Amino acid sequence: MSEKTKYNLIKYLDIRFADPISCLKLIPNYLVYGTLMGRLNLYDIKEDKKIQLSELNPENISDIYYNEKEKAFYVGIGDEEIKVFYLDTLSGDTIPQNQSINIYETDYDHTKNCENAFIFITEKCFLRIQLPQIEEGNLKIILMESNYEIKYFNDDETYDSSEIKSGLPTTNYTVPFDFNGKQFLWVEFLSTTQRNICVSNIPLLKTEKPYKYLLDNNIGHISQAKLISNDKVFIVHTLNKCEIRQLDKDFTLLDKFEHIGEEVLAIDVVICNNINENNFGNNNTEEINKEIMFIKDYKKDMSKKKKILEPLNINTNTRRMLETSDIQQNNKNQKELNGNDFNENLTIKQNRISDNTEDNINKFCFATLDIDGNVNLYKNKKEINLFNLFNIEDIPQDHKDKNFFGMGYAYYMKTDLNYFCVSSDHGCYIIKSNN
Repeated sequence: MSEKTKYNLIKYLDIRFADPISCLKLIPNYLVYGTLMGRLNLYDIKEDKKIQLSELNPENISDIYYNEKEKAFYVGIGDEEIKVFYLDTLSGDTIPQNQSINIYETDYDHTKNCENAFIFITEKCFLRIQLPQIEEGNLKIILMESNYEIKYFNDDETYDSSEIKSGLPTTNYTVPFDFNGKQFLWVEFLSTTQRNICVSNIPLLKTEKPYKYLLDNNIGHISQAKLISNDKVFIVHTLNKCEIRQLDKDFTLLDKFEHIGEEVLAIDVVICNNINENNFGNNNTEEINKEIMFIKDYKKDMSKKKKILEPLNINTNTRRMLETSDIQQNNKNQKELNGNDFNENLTIKQNRISDNTEDNINKFCFATLDIDGNVNLYKNKKEINLFNLFNIEDIPQDHKDKNFFGMGYAYYMKTDLNYFCVSSDHGCYIIKSNN
């Protein structure tokens, strides 16, 4: 098939038992990745060299951000600290010099506040969100509003402290998706049939409220979401339905496509103004469908040979249950939520935003990974099947026989359109385009 010549496996990075990948970051010439047990590794793509930056950390690797200007990457260790590694100090197999930024002032502060906290890291700052709780007898009750703290990095690699603020309406039933340094995106579960998609400016002024939109019957369970500009979001819902929407009072649909495979497990969004779609993958829909059927038949055949059922993906089952309940959504509540005060709040939100991001979704490429092993690219209203993991020749046959995404982990994909880094049950594959 076509991807056998256009895409090659250049490296397979294995993982240890019961320690899946929790974070991926692809930077020029390097892949940085961390695990749930806190292991952190750097892979030099050009030199084909793996360097273990840390064998073990007290918490999982929660986020990684690369600062191009500093040639440094910032690594979140749970919500406890941020380690900064400088690539200019890398020599041979030597671990780059690093510094540690403590998020809490004391160990006691961390122990007291870490139970319901998480962080995001961007170029200028990190955001820590904590869900306060009170104890009543033997019960711990999560409060309806969370605290948040944003700290900015200075040119001298230190940071300015800011007071801990309150009033961010996130709860224990909040799923955080993205933070771009100015806006925080999350989905809020109200009940088995109601959910809000929410965006808040950070910091949030006392005179404004976060953007909230009550999702209607047409939008099933949201499994992936990412801010792509000041006022637009890319979401994946109901397993494989992909949409680009405007963050306005109607949550206006700007573009949509249905992913070729059954369930989207990971996404990445990159800017690619001058891409030529003809240089990528398989554009023949009929041929793509044949390949998908081939993969499904292959899976069924392997299951029969082993006389066992193929492992069910936990994410799939959970999302289908939620999808069933989502269909029962009440449109009347939608109208009540998006009431007369919505336009006022939205106006304040738009006035607060002042960066130079173009308002053109055509400059973005949307890469998607699905449970059947397809990696697809969507741009200019065209979805292209780049390759399928089952068809990459150098991936071990044993991996294909056991499937790639059967253990129900969170899975990740990062790309610069030259390299595609995909996490799986077996580890991470680095696949290179030969175009």
